[in-house]
Amino acid sequence: MIQPGFMVLQGNRLESLRAVCVEWLQRYPLTPLENEVILVQSNGIAQWLKLALAEDVEQGGCGIAAAMDVCLPARYLWRAYRAVLGDLPNTSPYDKDLLTWRLLRLLPSLVTLPEFERLRRFLQQDPGQRKTYQLAQRLADLLDQYQIYRADWLNAWAQGRDEFTLDQAWQPLPANQRWQAELWRRLLEDLHPEQRETSRAHIHQRFLHACTQLTPETRPAQLPRRVIVFGLSSLPQQMLEVLSAVSSVSQVLLCVHNPSPYYWGDLVDPHAARFLFKQAYQRHAPKPGLPPLHAESDDQTLEHLFLQANPLLAAWGKQGRDYMRLLDEHDQTQQYRALFQQNKLDIDLFEAPTSASLLHQIQADIYHLRSLDEARLAAQALTAEALATERGVDKDLSLSFHRAHSSQREVEILQDYLLALFAREPDLKPRDVLVMVPDINTFAPYIRAVFGRIQRQDPRYLPFTLSDQGQRQQHPLFVALTWLLALPESRFSVSELLDFLDVKAVQARFGLEASDKPLLQRWIEGAGIRWGLDAEQRQALGLPPGLQQNTWEFGLQRMLLGYALGPGEAWQGIHPYAEVAGLSAELLGKLMQLLNRLEWHWQGLQTPQTPDEWSHRLHALVQDLFLCEEERDQQLIRRIEERLQDWLEACQAAEFAEPISLDVMRDFLLQSLDQPHLTQRFLAGAINFATLMPMRAIPFRHICLLGMNDGDYPRQVNPIDFDLMRLNYRAGDRSRREDDRYLFLEALLSAREGLYISWTGYSIRDNSERAPSVLVGQLRDYLLSTQGPECLAALTQDYPLQAFSHQYFRQSSGQRTFAHEWAGIYHPGSITTQRSDALTPVQDARELSLTHLSQLLRNPAASFFQERLGISFYDEILPELDDEPFDLQGLALWKQQHTLIEACLEAWSLRPDQPAAALLHEKIDEQLGCGNLPLGPFAQSYQESLHARLLPALSLYQQLLLTWQALPSETLTLQLDTLALTLQDELDHLYQTAQGQRVRCLLLASQIWSGRKQMKWHHLARQWPQHLAAQLQGPTDTWILGPDTQLLWPSLPADQAQVHLCSLMQLWHSNLNVPLQAACQTSCAFLLADPEKKDPLWVAEEIYMGGFQRQGEVQQSGALARLWPNFQALQGEQGFERDSQALYGALLQHPPHKPDQILRDLGALEVKA
Repeated sequence: MIQPGFMVLQGNRLESLRAVCVEWLQRYPLTPLENEVILVQSNGIAQWLKLALAEDVEQGGCGIAAAMDVCLPARYLWRAYRAVLGDLPNTSPYDKDLLTWRLLRLLPSLVTLPEFERLRRFLQQDPGQRKTYQLAQRLADLLDQYQIYRADWLNAWAQGRDEFTLDQAWQPLPANQRWQAELWRRLLEDLHPEQRETSRAHIHQRFLHACTQLTPETRPAQLPRRVIVFGLSSLPQQMLEVLSAVSSVSQVLLCVHNPSPYYWGDLVDPHAARFLFKQAYQRHAPKPGLPPLHAESDDQTLEHLFLQANPLLAAWGKQGRDYMRLLDEHDQTQQYRALFQQNKLDIDLFEAPTSASLLHQIQADIYHLRSLDEARLAAQALTAEALATERGVDKDLSLSFHRAHSSQREVEILQDYLLALFAREPDLKPRDVLVMVPDINTFAPYIRAVFGRIQRQDPRYLPFTLSDQGQRQQHPLFVALTWLLALPESRFSVSELLDFLDVKAVQARFGLEASDKPLLQRWIEGAGIRWGLDAEQRQALGLPPGLQQNTWEFGLQRMLLGYALGPGEAWQGIHPYAEVAGLSAELLGKLMQLLNRLEWHWQGLQTPQTPDEWSHRLHALVQDLFLCEEERDQQLIRRIEERLQDWLEACQAAEFAEPISLDVMRDFLLQSLDQPHLTQRFLAGAINFATLMPMRAIPFRHICLLGMNDGDYPRQVNPIDFDLMRLNYRAGDRSRREDDRYLFLEALLSAREGLYISWTGYSIRDNSERAPSVLVGQLRDYLLSTQGPECLAALTQDYPLQAFSHQYFRQSSGQRTFAHEWAGIYHPGSITTQRSDALTPVQDARELSLTHLSQLLRNPAASFFQERLGISFYDEILPELDDEPFDLQGLALWKQQHTLIEACLEAWSLRPDQPAAALLHEKIDEQLGCGNLPLGPFAQSYQESLHARLLPALSLYQQLLLTWQALPSETLTLQLDTLALTLQDELDHLYQTAQGQRVRCLLLASQIWSGRKQMKWHHLARQWPQHLAAQLQGPTDTWILGPDTQLLWPSLPADQAQVHLCSLMQLWHSNLNVPLQAACQTSCAFLLADPEKKDPLWVAEEIYMGGFQRQGEVQQSGALARLWPNFQALQGEQGFERDSQALYGALLQHPPHKPDQILRDLGALEVKA
C-alpha cells in the first residue's frame, strides 16, 4: 500500500538518494497501468535516474524503466490544478505566452494614456513593432513571475491599491512604477468576467482549499498516487504548497541534495538571518559549539556565526539555504520516519568524505561546516597523515587549475589532459567524464574542431556528445528556415544560395543531387553572378536603381542566351554564357525554378499579416522549398506545424488578430522552436559536453569546467529596471547569479575523483593576465588560506599560446601534448630523412615535358610531392562568390589581364591588323558585359587603368607580329639514357625576323619587376626550360613582354643549352627520390647577394621567413612549410647552397636584357605605345 504523505529524503551524495528512491519504488510499486510521475529540472538527472531504475534487480535496480512521466515542475503544477478543480482550461489566460499577445494588442492603445507616459517614450520610432513585441514579452514574463512569487501584490493591485511590500511592510509604489498596477487592472478588465478569477493566485487559493476537502477515497483519478521530486535545488513557495496539499491523498517523495548534515541556514547571511528565519529549525541540529540564534540575537552573535561558517558554503549556498528553510516549513519527519525505519531505510543519508585527496578535503570542510581556522588545522592533520602513510609522494591530481589564451586552447588543453587521464586510469570510461561550460553553443565549434578531427582508428580518439545545443546550431533545415525568414533583408548572395542548396530537403524538392553543386557553382561564377535577385531587389536594400550587373537575373539571362545561341556577340546588351548546353541544361531549369519561388516569397514576406495569414504563408513556404525525406527533418517540420497551431490558439485566446510584421513573427517562431526540452541526449556512453544548468552536476568521476572567465560565469543578466522583485528579496526567489553560484557548489561536490577548472587566463593579444570567475577566485583564495601559496601554485598550470609551441617538445618544460603531428615543426630533419629514405629509388623509364621542368624550378618541394607522392600543396584560391569586383589586385588582377591578353591574341590570329587600342577597348567592354569588371562609378577609372597597363605591351607585340614571320610549332625530343628519361614537348610562339633570326615572343600577364625594382625570378624561371629547348633547333632569342616591362633573352649555343637542359632533367629525377633543398625566390636572392654588403645567408633567410608586413616564401607554399618549416631546416648541411647553385646558377648567369637595351637591339623599329 502506498501511504500518502510529504516525505523528504536528504543527503550529501546523490547516489545514496537515488539508491533509496529506487529501493522504495521496488518495495511499493504502482499498479501496471499507472505512471510514475517524476519532477526534475534537467534531462541529465532524469536519464541518470532512469538508468538506475533499469539496472538488474541484483544490481539494485528494478530491471526496467517504463511507464515514467518525467516533466518539469511548472507543467505538473497546472496539471494538478486541473485534476483537483476540474473546470480549468488546458492553458490559463494568464500564461506567459497568452499574456504576450494580449499585451501586444493592448499596448498601442494603452501608451496613449497619461499613466503610461514612460512606455510611450520607449516605444517611439517602432515601425516594425519589434520593440512593442519585445516589451510585451518582458512584461508577460515579469507578470508571470509576480503570479508565482508576488501573488499578494497582484491581489492588492486588483483591489485598486498601488502598494507593494518592502522590508516586510506594505508601502506605496514609487511614482514611476505605478503604471504596473494600472497595467494589471487593465489586463483584468480586458478579460471576460469568468476569466478574471482564473489567475494563478486565485486558482492556487482555490486549489489549496479544495485539497483540504480531499480524502484518499475522493482523490481525483487524474491526480497521481505518487509524485517523486528528485534533485531539484530550488522550488518556489507556491510549488511546495501544492506538493504539501496533495500529500494528503498522494505520496510526495522529495530527494534533496544537502551539503551538510548540520543546520546551516543562519550561517550564510547573518544580516538577514533574524528576518528570514524566525521559525526554529526542525530537522537538523546546529553544528556543535555554535550559539543558538533567535530573533533577538545581537549583531555580534550574528557576525560570530558568519565567521564560524565555511566561507565557500557562505558565498555559494544562498539558494540552497532558502530551499532548505522552505522545506522545513512543510517537512513533518515524525509522520514518516517510522515508515522508513520499518523498511530499514534512513531519511538522512549523509556520508562524510574520507579520502586524503585535496578535493575530498574541501568537500569535507563543507560537510563539517569548517571555518577557515578549522580548515587550516584539518589540512595540517591531513598532510601529516599523508606523509605517515607515504602517500604524499604522489602528486594530488584531484583538483587543478588551467590558464589558457583562448576558448579553443582551453579545449585543446582539455584533450591532452583527458588523454593523459585515460592513460593513467585504465578503468576510466568516457561516460565517467562530464565537461560543462557556461554556454555550449559558444564552445561547440571548438569542441568539434578539436575532438571531432580525430578518426576512430586513431588511439587518441575520444567519443563525445554535445548536449543542450539549440536547433539553430545543429540542424541544417533549421538554419535554412532561419535564412528564409530573413529574405526581405537578404542580399541573395551566391554563397547563401549555395549553402541553401546543401540542405537535403531543398535538393529533394527541386530534384537536385549533391553532385550537381560543383557544376552549378562553375556556371554561376562564370556567368558573373555575385548577389541580388535583380535591380529591383537591390533597390529595396537602398542601392541606386538600375544596378543589374552581377545579379541572378543578369547571370541567368546570359546562361539562357548562351544555351539558345551559343558563343558569339552580345544580343541587346546581353553577352552569352555558352557553357550551358545539352542535357545538363535541365539543371539550369531547376535553378530558375528555385529562384522564382524565392522571389515570390521575398515579395510576400514583406507585408504585415495577421497570425492566420502568416500561418498559411509559412505552410506555403515550407511546402514550396522543402521535401523532407529524413526522419529528423520530418520531426522539425512537425514541430513547426505544432508551434504554428499553438500560436494560432494562443492568439485566438488572447483575441489577437492584428497584422504583425515579419520581424515579430520570425522572433516568435525561431525562439519557440529553439527552446530546450527534456528529450535531448545525455549520458550517451561518451564524454558529455553540456551547459552548466540546475542539477546538471550529477555525480561523475571527473568533472571539468571550461570557460570560467570573469564576466562569463556567473552569467550576467541585465536586470529590468521595472522589476520590483529585485527591491524586495524573499526566500525562494530565483536569481540567475545565485543559481550559478549554487551550480558551482554542486559541481564541486559532485566530482568524485577530480575537478578540472580552466579559463582564459591570458590575453591572446598582449599576453596580459586575466582574472577568472569570481567563484574560481573565491575557491583559489580559500586554498591560499588553508593550503598555502605553494600548494596553489602547484595546482595551477599555464600553457603556451599555440598548440604547436616549442615548449611542448622540450623535455625540460614538463608539459606534454598528444598532438604529435606538430613535432615535425621542430624535428624536420629526422622526419624528412626517414620518409625520403623509405621511398624506393625511381628506376623505371619516365617521360617528362618542359612543364615538369618549369614546375621544378618554380617550386622543387611542390614538384616532389606532386610527381612522387601525388599530393598537391597548391592553395586553392577560393573565388569571391559574393562580392562584385571593385579594385582587382593580386591573383584577380593577373586573371583579368591574362583573359584580356588571350582574347586579343585570339582576335589577332584571325585579323592581325586590328588596332591594339581599339581591340583592347572592345575586349574590356566584353569583360564588363560579362560582369567581370567593377560597375557604377568604379567602372570608368578601372577600365582606363587596365587599358593603360596592357596597351604598351599589346602594341609592341602586334608590331612585332606584323614585322616577323610566324614559324610552325616544333617537336622536341631529348633522351637521357643514363636515367631512362625522355623529354618530349612542343615549342610554339616561334617567329623569324627580317634578318633571319629565330625568336620566341611571349606576352605575359605577370609583373616582372617588384616594387623594389628587383626582378621576379620565379616568373622568369618558368620560361627558362623553354628558352633552353628552343636553342636545340638553332640560336633563338626569347622576347618577354609584360605590363610593366619588355625583356630580351639572348640565344645560347646549342651544346651549352643541351647541357643545362640535361642537368635539369637529372635534378628532376633526383628530386623524385630526395627533395632538393632549394626555394626559387630564396635561392635566387642567395646567389645574387653581394657578400661585401650583406651576408647572403641572412638575405636568403629574410626572403624565406618574411618580415614586417611581408610574407615569406615559406608562407606561400604548403609544400615548403611541410618539408622545411624554417630556414635552418632548408639550409641543412650545405645542401641549400649546393642545390641552389645546381638549379638556378645557369639561369642567373644568362639573365635577360633590361628594358633600356631593347630599343638598341630593335634598331630602326619604332615602338608606338
